[in-house]
Amino acid sequence: MRLLLSLISIISLSFATHIHAAPWQSNDYILTSFNKIALNGAKLKKWQSPIYYQITHHVGDIELHEKLVSTHLNQLQKITGLKIQPADSLHKANLTIVLTTEKQLRNDVKHYFKLNNTYKIQTIADHKLGATSLLTTKNGVIKQSTVIIPTDRARAYARLLTSFSEMLTKALGMQYRSEDVFPSIFNQRSIDSYLTGLDYVMLKLLYDKRIKPGMNNRRIQQLAQSIIKEKSYQDYIYGANLAVKQSGLGSLLN
Repeated sequence: MRLLLSLISIISLSFATHIHAAPWQSNDYILTSFNKIALNGAKLKKWQSPIYYQITHHVGDIELHEKLVSTHLNQLQKITGLKIQPADSLHKANLTIVLTTEKQLRNDVKHYFKLNNTYKIQTIADHKLGATSLLTTKNGVIKQSTVIIPTDRARAYARLLTSFSEMLTKALGMQYRSEDVFPSIFNQRSIDSYLTGLDYVMLKLLYDKRIKPGMNNRRIQQLAQSIIKEKSYQDYIYGANLAVKQSGLGSLLN
């Protein structure tokens, strides 16, 4: 009788958990979202080495901005398993974060993205919350990244936290945006200012060691489908919302 009651309890708990699952927590939705944000028909890009970052300040509020950067990058480190820390005398920066102004933005895009084409510079400068560039090998291994954020513009749109969340996360290879992916910082219609549960599990998938830069799309799809079905990954899915609130920029708001 006790065994029967235990089995009923386990089945009921499992049923209740899945009954209340959000739409984004389905395996198919996660894979589709991953394809749109990390691939979008292009080559998968990810870091294979430690990240050393430096911040260039062309604006005030240095202490606040450094707190936002370090908080978000620490969260990304926990999620992905990457080593992410400030550059020092022994480690040259391979992630440059430029915090700038609306007035200085075009000059910074030209200088840090190494561009001379006026149209390209203006197109990038028109991005509402900032821009991120990735320098990769032919196989998609990220070797260097630059993030430029016009903090005064982000504040004017009341999207300062969003700008840090999105641009810094793009530097890890989450390259694209989509209005079909929700909830996510990569959806411009989203009201979220920091990583969502869906962003969390997409990052977990991107930085699973079995998914490697240079793999063809078919192999990535096969692996991703298999990984998502694993119990450990299912645990990530159902714990994701709590995980993103307990660390990172979300923790500063709670």
